Amino acid sequence: MKLRTPIALALAALLTLVPSACKKGSPNGPDTNLTIDIIGVLTQNGTPMAGVTVYLSWGGSRQTQTGADGRFSFSKIAKGSYIVTPSSPGAAFFPSNAEVNGVSVTNLAFQTVAPNFGSEVDRIATNFIARDQNGNPVTLFNYHGNVVLMDFTADWCTPCREKAQTAEAFYQKYRDRGFIYILIVIEGSPSVWASTYGLTFPVLDDNTKAIYNIYRKADIPLPHVMDRNMTIRYKGEGWKQSEVEEMLKKYL
Repeated sequence: MKLRTPIALALAALLTLVPSACKKGSPNGPDTNLTIDIIGVLTQNGTPMAGVTVYLSWGGSRQTQTGADGRFSFSKIAKGSYIVTPSSPGAAFFPSNAEVNGVSVTNLAFQTVAPNFGSEVDRIATNFIARDQNGNPVTLFNYHGNVVLMDFTADWCTPCREKAQTAEAFYQKYRDRGFIYILIVIEGSPSVWASTYGLTFPVLDDNTKAIYNIYRKADIPLPHVMDRNMTIRYKGEGWKQSEVEEMLKKYL
């Protein structure tokens, strides 16, 4: 039998202190805490609301529905920042959405409240009806459950015409994610605007300015972004594409 040298003994001792390699998914493994759960409940006057669609956005796009007990969950989603938005036609919720930042949340609570319709940020958008470029009647709430970009235009508006040149490409960029673009013509022909710029999304006739008088500000373009429950999340005078896209990405 060979005697161990002091160096060999020291190395052997060190090796006993080195932990074995962690297996994927083990408590001390590299995948620990890379996912979170988001769980909550919807009620109306204390009674669970079943069958309400709940959307997840920002860090990822998902949707689910509340069960008979009013509860919903998004399980094992990648850690990140998310917005949770309950959505039901004609209904409003408090809070209107919830932001989750990187940690599991198991006690989100939404309850129905009386809808507060209007034309400013944080109000549920006032509904309207108008005819599109094909002469078909369209209401804003036809698109409930989508993220909506609504804007106004006119023949005399040079910035509006410049923006219209890229509007269809902008629409196509996001349309597969539940996005709808609505362009409202306050002076001019919707069919001419649609054909001139190759627009396939709804282009609506508002030459009476009935819709514009609800939403108007001093200038156009006048983009509005609505979330999937038709709550206005952004309203801006002039076209600032980076601002609009930042808001769209939060709710898509």
